[in-house]
Amino acid sequence: KEIDARELETRRILRPGVPLETLGDFETRWQKLADQLTAWSRQLTDRATAHDRELTQISATRTTWKATLELAGKSNAPPEVMQRINRVLQGIDATEEMLQNRRAAVLSLQTRVAEQTQRVNGGLRSIRSAQSAAVNRLWVQDSPPIWSPEVRTAAAQSLGRDSQVSIGAQAAQVRNYLEREWTRLIYVALLFIAFAFIMVRLKRQVARWTDKDRALDRTNHVLQLPFSTASLLTIISARLILHDAPRGVWLILATLALIPIVVLLRHLIDRHLFPIVNALVVFYFVAQLRVLAASIPVLSRIILLLETVGGLIFLIWFIRARRRSGPRTTSNKTARVAGSIAVAGFGGIIAADLLGYVALANYLSVAILTSAYFAVALYAAARVLEGLVFFGLQVRPLASLAVVQRQRPLLRRRIVRLIKLAAIVTWVLLALSAFSLREAVISRTTALLNAEVAVRSVHFSLGAVVAFILTIWITLFLSRFLRFVLKEEIYDRFHLARGPAYAVSTLVHYIVLLVGFYIAIAALGADMTKFAILAGAFGVGIGFGLQNVVNNFLSGLILLFERPVQVGDVIEVGNQTGVVRRIGIRASIIALDDKSQLIIPNGQLISEKVTNRTFSSLQKRMELTIRIAYGSDPEQVIALLLKTAAAHPKVTQFPPPDAVLKQFGEDALVFVLGFTTEEVSQFPFVQSDVAVAVNASLRAAGIEIALPQRIVRLEQNDNASNKSPEPHRAGTGSNLPPRGGENLGDTANASPSSGDSLTK
Repeated sequence: KEIDARELETRRILRPGVPLETLGDFETRWQKLADQLTAWSRQLTDRATAHDRELTQISATRTTWKATLELAGKSNAPPEVMQRINRVLQGIDATEEMLQNRRAAVLSLQTRVAEQTQRVNGGLRSIRSAQSAAVNRLWVQDSPPIWSPEVRTAAAQSLGRDSQVSIGAQAAQVRNYLEREWTRLIYVALLFIAFAFIMVRLKRQVARWTDKDRALDRTNHVLQLPFSTASLLTIISARLILHDAPRGVWLILATLALIPIVVLLRHLIDRHLFPIVNALVVFYFVAQLRVLAASIPVLSRIILLLETVGGLIFLIWFIRARRRSGPRTTSNKTARVAGSIAVAGFGGIIAADLLGYVALANYLSVAILTSAYFAVALYAAARVLEGLVFFGLQVRPLASLAVVQRQRPLLRRRIVRLIKLAAIVTWVLLALSAFSLREAVISRTTALLNAEVAVRSVHFSLGAVVAFILTIWITLFLSRFLRFVLKEEIYDRFHLARGPAYAVSTLVHYIVLLVGFYIAIAALGADMTKFAILAGAFGVGIGFGLQNVVNNFLSGLILLFERPVQVGDVIEVGNQTGVVRRIGIRASIIALDDKSQLIIPNGQLISEKVTNRTFSSLQKRMELTIRIAYGSDPEQVIALLLKTAAAHPKVTQFPPPDAVLKQFGEDALVFVLGFTTEEVSQFPFVQSDVAVAVNASLRAAGIEIALPQRIVRLEQNDNASNKSPEPHRAGTGSNLPPRGGENLGDTANASPSSGDSLTK
């Protein structure tokens, strides 16, 4: 029945000027029938094969039992045995007859399926031929101008008759589908109830969270209208359930869900864009009316003209109103640009419809309006999906993940970006389908990518190059993602130390890069056997010419697994001290105290002397030497030093600070204050802060810091003071030494003169 109704409707629409979207809709439904018949044919073939196999087994079993019967007769077996063998043979005959009947039924079904498949394939050929002809007729005048008397005559003759036939045929399709697939509609209704129940429950919970996290405003807007959100989600999900429903069923469902979806959109978009949504609602109903009248050429043409004129008037009003009062936002500018393009398109549609280019007018109108419908629907779906994802990050099980707890804002931004990208790509594909260009674009792009380019003896294709680049990009992205998950989620759960965690991340990075590069080479179309030979030769070349590079690479692996030096360690190489920031493939990066970076080959860290100040502990011990003047109380000084060091926030309490009186100096008491910090990379600043605090505490307590003392004696000879020094004569080649009475310096070993010495 369905094929009969579809054939009848197909014959009625196969006429010059039929819209391409109508042909596309019919092709989709015919193709679904063809796929269903193909699946049935495959199942019947498998069943027939199974019956043939069973019949073969039955025949072999009969042969065995007949031989048994003959042997029993020759050996004069008891009558009971003979009767039992005969009963088994009778059962075998009955089973064989049943299997033959089943096989005959299967063969009969295969014949019927084959006949229907031929009919469906014929319908597909007719639709595809009509599509090719429609594309070729886009720039051909396929109807008289709308003011022609022929149009009025045809309208008067066929309007009533064709209306009844078209509407009756489509009503029959809807009725047949509902009788055959009524359970699917129940599934859709249950799906809506489930979505509505979930949205109502979520609305109450999100309302409490929004006050604490303003990022959930987007989720709150979506859940403020739970039934509208449920309607949108149901329509999107229903495509999977009602994939083969006729146009009339979708018209009913879309009409029921349209108003709730529009109400939801008014909460998700800017207020100045409300007129566009309202206009699209009107266009939708008019377009559905025109599609239902596709079998009535004159009526469909008149509806198209009225629809386009109304749309043109609305667009002109909207653009002028936005220029006068609209805010200068990105969405407003985009709406004005899209409106200007639509004005040009609607003007072309009106001209084409008036002049008789009906196919071109239908093509442009459906493509433009369908693209607009898809844009609005995808925008709403993206906003709803973003809100639901934000909510999902707030509840278990996602909220229990460490990566979500630490990086929730980052995950939100990345997910929103991914959803927007997916919506844009989906809209481009749907818009190409609306313009009936997707297959052409895909085929042309495929041909371009498969075209081979020859450079002397090297042959490659653009598609292979694109696949190589995409594989490398995906490899790098996958490596970063895996290391991110390991760092934020895995290491803390297994309590891995800093060194092993970095080693695992680096090893995963190398493995992913190696596997990705191998896949990229295969995607490039290279012969892997030749590549292995080249890689072997390249390895030999590396062994001779790049020994240092190989040495540094292997040294890097030793550093990662043996871990004599780890990322974050404070090391001393030569006379330079710094913090290890990265252990790379060839070299390691050391951050010095002066904010510069020292790049050291990995081999140097293995073969040369390196002092690791944090090898055995993640703490750094520091010491301060303080000289206190004699006369101070040592116990008071030690207590003050310990109190001052312990008060610093970056000084550890375990082990606690310690202070000792080290020695009695010549002019001071020498104390040593020791303390540790876990801020290994900041230890110079911690040491400086503690020293400043100690100085302030000693001053506040009135304890004097001892100063170094020196004795300086000035001696003057009275006899030599009355003598004038001899002048220096140029050209003598040397300077005269100073006289004894003119010597000034540290005379610790000189004998003092009475009355002429000054002691400081």
